[in-house]
Amino acid sequence: MSINLTDRQRVQLAQREYWDWQSGQQVRLPDQTVIGQVERVANTADGFRATVVKHSSREKIILLRGSSGIRHGDPTTWTNEWLRVNLPIGDAILHQLPDIPAEMWTAANWLNQLMANNPTTTFYIYGHSLGSINGQFALANCRYPDQVAGAWLYEGPNLYWLLNPRQRKNALNLRCRIFNYIDPRDVVALGYLDAQHTIGLLRVVQSILMSPIAQHMWGGYQFNQAGQLLLADTAELHYRALLDRYLIEWVQRQSH
Repeated sequence: MSINLTDRQRVQLAQREYWDWQSGQQVRLPDQTVIGQVERVANTADGFRATVVKHSSREKIILLRGSSGIRHGDPTTWTNEWLRVNLPIGDAILHQLPDIPAEMWTAANWLNQLMANNPTTTFYIYGHSLGSINGQFALANCRYPDQVAGAWLYEGPNLYWLLNPRQRKNALNLRCRIFNYIDPRDVVALGYLDAQHTIGLLRVVQSILMSPIAQHMWGGYQFNQAGQLLLADTAELHYRALLDRYLIEWVQRQSH
């Protein structure tokens, strides 16, 4: 993208996926950096939500909305976001079963259709939590990889284990353009057993301990004065991976 964003600004942009945008509104960051103008908003019956922001004539930004959560949700939060997607995905990862909710297929089909309708446009994709889930799956099913300029995904569980061989190959082709950030203290970021079996390049955050909701909502992220995100060493991922592996194995034993 022609705007050179810092890590802090990218997080701030991803946070705007939770805003209730209307077509024509201008998207700005807290420092008044202009990102672009809202072109369209998707809100489907199965709960998929996304905002398309036009940055230039050939550049668009996609903000994939995450789970509204208990504090900011509406009556559909539990049905559309938690019961239909988040909880089944967590259960599928724990049991290593490729059970894909309908909303994720909606995300994949929607992204492919958007790209097909805009063949000369490059896309920059942002998603957090449920938005990361939908982003990972949509990218693994992307039929127009040359139009993906980059993706920044935050605090979603690792969908790699639920993909078939074709989807894994697609994800591998886009690996160096997808940046997958997780806070090892966030319980939602489940299933990252190593840095290789992931969708995109894994970035483990050097976080501080917060309350569970704040932890999930970027609360533990730390930045230096230049706006660069502080990343953890491999020991943090190794410790979290051991916990996840133990949990997955325990759940599988209980299932037999």
